[in-house]
Amino acid sequence: MKTLGQKITESRKNRSMTQAQLGNLIGLSQNAVSGIESDANKTLDVQTLIRISEALNDLSLLVYHCETCPVRQHVFLKYFPDLNNIRNDPAVIATRLRKEMVEGAEALDRLTERFSDKDFKSRPDYKEVFEREMEQVIEVKRGIEILEFQLMLSGLHSQDDIKAVYDRQQQKCEEHGHHIPRKTGTED
Repeated sequence: MKTLGQKITESRKNRSMTQAQLGNLIGLSQNAVSGIESDANKTLDVQTLIRISEALNDLSLLVYHCETCPVRQHVFLKYFPDLNNIRNDPAVIATRLRKEMVEGAEALDRLTERFSDKDFKSRPDYKEVFEREMEQVIEVKRGIEILEFQLMLSGLHSQDDIKAVYDRQQQKCEEHGHHIPRKTGTED
């Protein structure tokens, strides 16, 4: 199993960044970064690890730290054994998301039917129906966020990969005259 220092080194190299460049981003010297990467400092403080993770745009470093934490391994999992049984691989999450999307589409159908009523808000059960169906729609959004996050944590894709997909989708929308961002007057 890789050490945290090895994971940081791998992440930094994947971003074609030198130790000095990483040090500049997080406020440490190149020697300090070298010490972290060689695991010379066995007790890396969490705030520094967070800065490293943010500078490298790599949340998996934080997850790795949590997964290898002796407190989590020896205390939490003994008192909360269900935490051992949660499967977070992307295939499981994608399957769950598909189910939520089907249920979300059905909820939208019911909402569309209500919205087509001339005075839909005057129905006595409007608020109850609206909240119930919107909860299901929002669950789809939450599921998408969980899938994106797990894809990054698993190392299958980076935040940049996900952002590129969003950028391509935005470009398609703009090409079709939809969802064009408004200019704020601050762009060059």
